Amino acid sequence: GEIPLFREPVRPFATTRRPPDPRPLDPDATAFVVVDMQYFDAHRDWGYGRTAQQLGVEDAMEDYFEAIDEITPRIRGLLDRARERGMECMHLRVAEVAPDSRDVGYKQLVRGLVVPPGDKEAELLAPLTPLPDEIVVSKSSSGVFPATNFDRLLRNMGIDTLVFTGTVTGGCVESAVHDATDLGYRVLLVDDACADTTRAAHRLALARMEGGLVGTTTVARLHADLESMPPGDRRARSGTERVKPYLPYTSAGRADSASPTDHIFPPALTLHPDPGSTVLLIQDFQGLYCDPAMGPGAEIEAAAAQAEAAFYYDEVDAALEAARRLLGTCREAGILPIHVRTAGRLPGGRDLCRKLRDVGIRVGPGDPETEPMAPVAPRPGEILLDKPGAGAFNGTGLDEILRNLGVRRVILAVCSPDGAVEATLRSATDRGYEAFLVADACAVSHPALRTRLEGMESGIINVRRVEDLAEMLRG
Repeated sequence: GEIPLFREPVRPFATTRRPPDPRPLDPDATAFVVVDMQYFDAHRDWGYGRTAQQLGVEDAMEDYFEAIDEITPRIRGLLDRARERGMECMHLRVAEVAPDSRDVGYKQLVRGLVVPPGDKEAELLAPLTPLPDEIVVSKSSSGVFPATNFDRLLRNMGIDTLVFTGTVTGGCVESAVHDATDLGYRVLLVDDACADTTRAAHRLALARMEGGLVGTTTVARLHADLESMPPGDRRARSGTERVKPYLPYTSAGRADSASPTDHIFPPALTLHPDPGSTVLLIQDFQGLYCDPAMGPGAEIEAAAAQAEAAFYYDEVDAALEAARRLLGTCREAGILPIHVRTAGRLPGGRDLCRKLRDVGIRVGPGDPETEPMAPVAPRPGEILLDKPGAGAFNGTGLDEILRNLGVRRVILAVCSPDGAVEATLRSATDRGYEAFLVADACAVSHPALRTRLEGMESGIINVRRVEDLAEMLRG
């Protein structure tokens, strides 16, 4: 039967917050997720259960395994219905990747939770065996997001809603739910298809989670919702179908390219800088990399090697002027600028990445090297991020900011004596962002790198100049 939903007011402000988005489930944007229903923690004679038997405390676990016995057929029924509706069904399990579990997480290790991937305990319960085309994610952790590529899989598949079932409600399920909502996913918990060590712990965990992007439902209600929804199209979501608009490959007009892959891959997509889903990244236009009297420039001066830097600082002068015009154009068009600089958050840059510290870059709060150059300085209300390395994404939270803003493409202007253009561009496009690389608003340190920069257009990268973008925005 249906278990009543728990409504104990454990959070004093819950009643003041709006309920979760009531929109119906979309089978093509929803994943049905089964958490840790495996022999390790969901069977009396393996893992938790076997340990309890060996210690003579199996009675303490009886309520838990009774709950597991209740939810297993319910999850199976929901799996069958979700599969019928063409919904993505995904399975999480506690298991390491290496056969000898040398990659076990520290949190798991100190509790003795070691599950080699080939062990019986890593197997999912027989009634819940995944179909051959269903994704199984192994995690040596409680939550799935910090230790796996689960988020990347969901984003690649266009999933924005997660329906959670499984065990333990206040453990691995709750860890996944908190990370999911922090990352912007809508979550639905199936109350009577989750289990905890006690019924009270289960109800309390649901009460902790519910609200905002998290809603609760029951097996009966979800069956009715799945029955009434239109079927999804699993075939249309497959990569072999989704790639068809980009085929056949053509190399027309690229025969004179110096890059062998230009004869294999198709031309880059033609992108459009829509202000509603585009931001401008102004990166490393600061004293450290732009003022020859500071940072690397001062070292070159001391070494009497100014001629080696002449090309770079000429690039900086030109790029700074171009970046100034680009910034003005984007502000006028309503494109949000995000300023990113190399700076530690601690004095002396103790928290900068090892790469920078090893080459002598140790800048922290208030150091003049961190000050943005006046022509491209941020205005009040514009975001300024400190980064510990070369690229703009690692260690800054930039990906989460862009996701929360609904951004799908970035415009890049980068001052780059240390590979920052490549680092940021690769991180952006690997995360699925389209990118405009504004060649004349970037500074590099060698003529060969300038040639490389001008030829980086491919896939979801467009190389443009400031006036090209200005014309596109005016149009």
